[in-house]
Amino acid sequence: MPEHSSEEMWDGPERRTTPRFSLPLAVVLDDAKGATRDISATGVFFTTQQALTVGAPITFELELPHADPRGVLRVGCGGTVLRIEPIDEAFGVAVHITAYGVDGQHGAVRSVSDHSGV
Repeated sequence: MPEHSSEEMWDGPERRTTPRFSLPLAVVLDDAKGATRDISATGVFFTTQQALTVGAPITFELELPHADPRGVLRVGCGGTVLRIEPIDEAFGVAVHITAYGVDGQHGAVRSVSDHSGV
C-alpha cells in the first residue's frame, strides 16, 4: 500500500478558512531551524528537529529571502501549536498564527485578526 500524507488521506470536512500556499521558507525557532511546507494568512505548517508541545505558545521567524533588496526580511510570528506529526526523523508542526511583525518597522506587530488594512 503506498504511503500518503495525512492531508491526502483526510476525507472529513474542510476546516480551513483561508487558502494555503506551498511556499518553502526558512523557519528560525529559539533553539532550532525548520522549513515551511505551506502557509496561509492565519497558519503555517513547517518541519523541524525540535520537539514541540500541542497547545503551547510559540514564537518564530520566517525568512523571506527576496522581499527586501537589502537582504533577507525576517517576519516574527507568534501563535499556538495545533498539531504535531512525526515525519521521518523530524516533526511536522501546524501553528495557528495570532500575531506577526517585521523588525524595524514602527507599528508592524499586528494581530492576525486585525483586517483594517492600516
